[in-house]
Amino acid sequence: MKGLFGRKDPSGTEPARQRLTLELAEIEEISQKLFRKIDERIQTLAALEARLDEKAGAVEALVEKASSIGAAQGEAVEVRRRGVIALAQKGLKADEIAEIFDMTKGEVELVLNLRRP
Repeated sequence: MKGLFGRKDPSGTEPARQRLTLELAEIEEISQKLFRKIDERIQTLAALEARLDEKAGAVEALVEKASSIGAAQGEAVEVRRRGVIALAQKGLKADEIAEIFDMTKGEVELVLNLRRP
């Protein structure tokens, strides 16, 4: 057998080199498979991140919408409360006010009992 520089290889290292070459080829194949799997996972994570960003945007929009609806309803309730009190101060009875505002007599009485001084 010949060694690296064309000399005979008396120690028989050529089979060891062949085994080493095969081992290196196997290691390279395994590393390529691992890198492909890592790349696939990165792509999956990127897709998940994009979907999460999309969902977060939708949730933020819903929170804003809910806030604006809540504020509008709060204003409507306050207007109705003031109207109930104003009509009561003009002498209308609870059942008459309830009919005007499409409320129950109990709701009108509650508003009147809870009115601010």
